[in-house]
Amino acid sequence: MYYFLDKDNVGFPDPRLSEPDGFLAFGGGMSPEWLLNAYYMGIFPWYDDKEGTPYWYSPQRRMVLFPKEFRCSKSLTRLLKSKRMEVRVDTCFRQLMEACSKVERKAECGSSWITDNFIEHYCELHKAGFAHSFETFMDGELVGGLYGVSVSDYFCGESMFHKVTDASKVAFARMVEFALLHGFRFVDAQLYTSHLASLGAKEIDRDDFLGMLAEQDLNRTYRGRWRNNSVVLLIGGNQGDRLALLMMAIREIANRIGTVSVASSIYETEPWGFEAEQSFLNQALVVDTDLDASTVLDLALEIEKDLGRVRPEDIAKKDSKAEQRSYSSRPIDIDLIFYNSDVVENDRLVLPHPRMQQRRFVLQPLAQIIPDFRHPILRKTMNELLEECSDKCEVKIYF
Repeated sequence: MYYFLDKDNVGFPDPRLSEPDGFLAFGGGMSPEWLLNAYYMGIFPWYDDKEGTPYWYSPQRRMVLFPKEFRCSKSLTRLLKSKRMEVRVDTCFRQLMEACSKVERKAECGSSWITDNFIEHYCELHKAGFAHSFETFMDGELVGGLYGVSVSDYFCGESMFHKVTDASKVAFARMVEFALLHGFRFVDAQLYTSHLASLGAKEIDRDDFLGMLAEQDLNRTYRGRWRNNSVVLLIGGNQGDRLALLMMAIREIANRIGTVSVASSIYETEPWGFEAEQSFLNQALVVDTDLDASTVLDLALEIEKDLGRVRPEDIAKKDSKAEQRSYSSRPIDIDLIFYNSDVVENDRLVLPHPRMQQRRFVLQPLAQIIPDFRHPILRKTMNELLEECSDKCEVKIYF
């Protein structure tokens, strides 16, 4: 049985009432209100007719990727490390949709459903801060990418394209990385394809999928323009008004570096490597930025200085490589832990932070917010590194 939807009354029938092929209803509209209502219920528009009437589907089997199960082949890993391709986020949404609409699809995928009507409505959803694109560039040219819709703590992938081999896989890998760094539970890939299966996605029953949707928290929707890069910071200090200084640091990070999208609890920790009268307060942050890692470091040092940190310039320059250090109390400390999954080693900066795996006060807040994010060198998740950490310093939630 299928249903006709009145375009003046936003609402859908129970998705379990769809036909065996997944067809549930036609009619209604494709404004942001209609589209978001559909995605919240596990329904999506597959195509529209010549009059622009959308046809809505909820298949009995759903293709889903759990980010920690992403399969990154050796060849794709080498390509990502080579930096031959650059992934940008939300910089040319319409152009990417138009490129996806021109893809010649295999029989298993059907012909393109991305009409001009779809493009206009999803661009409206993009302007509202719910639709996003991951765009692969090579020598300044858009050569691949994907787009989708983000609601609650999951991402609904819609379509991808490539003009250069593996360009869409590079964008997909960045999307998965973003999902891991922002606590997304899963990626809804909708329908089975062999390509998606090769990347680690799998089919689950609709009832199981709807059960996952029932746990969604709409307050967690990461709305707005997403940035090109995600940097993980650990902030902390043990001098002065510790809590006030943390709050001021977060405010300045948001003003100067980028959007503070994820924050751990605040932890109280013993001083590491020295004794002090007062314990540290520490917090882990995921900050989305369009800045490069070197600029983020410069601004972090600037914020530290403005908040009262006295750090000799020679320590600032050699900090990431020093084997022997003199530790002391400080009002604020801002450490770069990760910058995407990049590996950086130069005179000023080493990423990932070379000693993070030795420090419980770093790993515990990281395991809280990015438990399944994998260290790009050690190839272990934050949960695994925390379990293996031999550091016995006490780390407890402050609030």
